[in-house]
Parts: sequence; structure tokens; C-alpha cells
Amino acid sequence: MESQIKLVKAEESMVRELTALSSAVFSKEADLWLADREEDANIRPPGYDSEDMMTYMVTHLDTYGIYEGDRLIGGVILTVPASGYARVDRIFIHPDLQGKGYGKEAIRVIEDMYPDITRWQLETSARQINNRYFYEAAGYECVWETEELMFEKKRPDSGAVTKEYFHRQDQDYSHAELISLTAPQVKVADANIRSLSVSNAAMQESKFQNVNLSDSLLADSTVQHATFWFTDLSGTLFRTANLSNVKLENCDISGMTIDGIPVDELIKAYKEGESK
Repeated sequence: MESQIKLVKAEESMVRELTALSSAVFSKEADLWLADREEDANIRPPGYDSEDMMTYMVTHLDTYGIYEGDRLIGGVILTVPASGYARVDRIFIHPDLQGKGYGKEAIRVIEDMYPDITRWQLETSARQINNRYFYEAAGYECVWETEELMFEKKRPDSGAVTKEYFHRQDQDYSHAELISLTAPQVKVADANIRSLSVSNAAMQESKFQNVNLSDSLLADSTVQHATFWFTDLSGTLFRTANLSNVKLENCDISGMTIDGIPVDELIKAYKEGESK
């Protein structure tokens, strides 16, 4: 049966409309499930109402607009970090069209578009009881449950795509030591690599997305021409670092200091000097 919807790979020209729709959908979910000032990153995901965040997702992730005819009715954002594995990071349908089968159809279409993916994952808040029923109806199984639910769907390998990578899944490499290793273009996803130690390694052009690097040490390293986009660096210390030509755009710098001097005071003094 022909689908009543189509998925269109998002371009930057779609950012404003996708952001407005994302804001409307997740704001309504927050009103329904969250008390005042309560936070839940699945109900109100980071940057859900930000054009900057949508620009990042359109540029660096697999982002699609969901259309019924010429009307944009939703969006879906995927992370596809490795062959055979993908995460549905966000999926949203216009509030007036929810419960009418559009979301389930969008998931079916997406899965058909990626025939080589054998393991799909997604998360939702445990508060959103309706989402649990929705994902289970779409063939997903809840594999763990806390204040959030992790769903997974495994599909048989169709053999339609020739894999270019040495592939290992569901392996335990605890306490491993890898020395004099050649491993360009390695992809790691859905992994617990807490206390990872990497030394004397070439890691140019690496990507770290949806990664928790809290309490990590980055020292004696070159990180030139890197981009930090929607990254939480609060409480971070840069000591004896070369930050020449570093640019900050649309950043929260409250409490930030340079050699003990608050940056907001430096900016204030600069602006006052400019006005004289």
C-alpha cells in the first residue's frame, strides 16, 4: 500500500519551519507531563525550540521532514554512527495529527529507507505512557526502564548492503590494552567506555556526538579547527592552553573568567571604551 506520507531529507531552508513545529510539539508535551520548571530531556529535549540546534541536526545528523502532500507535519532525526545500527533521536508529529497513525507510518518508512540497519534504538520518558504503547505497536521492545525507557528493535540482516567494516556487536572488552594499533575510521556506538585512556594517538577528524565526557582529562593534545556545537563545558578548566583565534558565538558565558577576571566585566569595559 502506498504511504500517505513522504520523508524529505532536510535542508537549511527548512530549519525555521522544522524548529517552529518542534517547539510546538515538545512544548505541548511539557505542558502535559511536566510540572513548572521540571526538566526531562526526553519530553523537552535540548534545543527543541532553537534554530541553532536544528541547523546542527540538519547539518550533522540524518534529519527528515515528514510531509503529507506539500504540508510539513513532522520531523525525525536519526543518528547513524555505524553500519547496522541507528538511533531515533527525535520524532515529532503536529499536535493536531497525533494518534492518527502518522508517527507509526513515519517509522515504517524510515526503516525501509535504511535496509542495512539491523538494530534500532530510541528513548522516551517513563512519564509518557502513550509513547510506550506507540513504540511497542511499532515493533519495539523496552530493554531497560528507569525514569526513561530504552526501546530496541532488531531486524534480520537482509544482506542487501555489503558491509565495509569489521563488525563486532554485544562484546565485552573490559580491561583491554591495545598497543601499536592501526584503526582508522573506527566507529563506536551504544558503548560504555568509562575510564577510557587514549595516549599518543592520531585522532584527527574524529566525531564525538551524544557523548558524556564529564570529569575527563584532555592534556598535551592538539585540538585545532575543532567545532563544539551545543556542548556543555560548564565548570571546565583550560590551563596553559593555546586559545588563539577561538570564537564564541551565541554562548552562555555567565561565570566565565580569564585569569580570574569575569568575562562579562571585560566585555562591559570594552563596550564602555568603545562608546567614549
